[in-house]
Amino acid sequence: MKTGRHVTGLFLLVFIGLGVSAQAADRVRAGQWVGTTTVGGKTYPTSSCVSQSDAAGINGDAKAVKAYLETIIPPEICKLTEVKAEGSLIIYTASCTAGATKTTKTVTTTYYGNRSEGTDSTGGKTDAKLVGACKSQ
Repeated sequence: MKTGRHVTGLFLLVFIGLGVSAQAADRVRAGQWVGTTTVGGKTYPTSSCVSQSDAAGINGDAKAVKAYLETIIPPEICKLTEVKAEGSLIIYTASCTAGATKTTKTVTTTYYGNRSEGTDSTGGKTDAKLVGACKSQ
């Protein structure tokens, strides 16, 4: 189902862009993260294993953050611009296409120790927290 793929893509965009942790200079630590994402008035539970290499990408400078996000969010779905990574804050603009619908939004995430929360300019919200080691598949 195309809609399901787009929701999954938007979830990844929001979740990864919003990140999940901060300790010292690290925004994200490897491990299992759970939370919620609210898009279009609907709330979805989230769960994701963040690998050490995923964490390294998000913990980098703006160029590293953008490069990492583009590995999980194909540029043909969303073009990322104006990526800023300063301290515990990541802000970027995403121009996304879902079928005939095009949306541009600014995503802002703040990190608080073992959790994060964020919003986007279209009303989306997310929160996430570290719950431990990644679950075995």
